[in-house]
Amino acid sequence: MYTEPPLAGRASSDRPNRPAPRAAFRPSAFGNGPRKRPSAVRRMSRAVARFSIVALISVGATLAWQSYGARMVRAWAPSLGRLLPASPPGPAAISAEVQTQLKPVALDLAKVKRSVEQLATNQDQLTRKEDQLAQAFATLQAARQDIDQKILALTAPRAAHLPLPKSPQPPGQ
Repeated sequence: MYTEPPLAGRASSDRPNRPAPRAAFRPSAFGNGPRKRPSAVRRMSRAVARFSIVALISVGATLAWQSYGARMVRAWAPSLGRLLPASPPGPAAISAEVQTQLKPVALDLAKVKRSVEQLATNQDQLTRKEDQLAQAFATLQAARQDIDQKILALTAPRAAHLPLPKSPQPPGQ
């Protein structure tokens, strides 16, 4: 076995290099200089990521508690089950109960559907009648213009043969 001789009696150049007691040990090979802070964008993105992770875990825990929490408490500690709200009725009881409540609503919806269909047919009929009235009105206007032209044609020759009326003269002249 080899042992090192004591340091007393050696020159300072012969002593092994050891860090000074005040020097901090850094495990990385580079970056022994002053540490740089990450940029503001990087710090913000890390903060947002942390917050998002915490929020997602919280939401998941809340949903799990709402879904399975009451059952787990009743299974693990039946004495605490009385503190929890009463369990909802089973699906068979709900469907019969809901069916009795929904029956009048379904009938009312059927009535509303029929009345909407009647309104649609009435609107179609009104649209057709409106179109018929528009056509009749256009026919009447064309007939009126024809009659007006015939009247003008009959009165125009007489107007050419009649003397123009004299303008009345004021009395005192």
